[in-house]
Amino acid sequence: MVSTRLKISEMQPFMDHELIKESRICFMNEPDRIAETGERFIKYFLRNSTPEGVLFKTIKEITIEMNIPHQNLSRVLKNLESHQIIYRRNGIIGLWMD
Repeated sequence: MVSTRLKISEMQPFMDHELIKESRICFMNEPDRIAETGERFIKYFLRNSTPEGVLFKTIKEITIEMNIPHQNLSRVLKNLESHQIIYRRNGIIGLWMD
């Protein structure tokens, strides 16, 4: 039996492309500034999350590292959450895996 971690890592390049594509669709009706922040966040998430798709960073840490306003990040996260791209629970941000 192959571990789940191996399966996720094998699919990573495909998942990255699909996730960016899905996020662009989520932000089609948003202002350009929010759409750009959304794509930047997805790329940040992919670089900094665990192989299981979990990001262990606070909103404050993310806004500082990405150099974006808290309000913009909150709007991006709410949008991604409403489209079931990510979930937020107890201080973590996770990727919904189908």
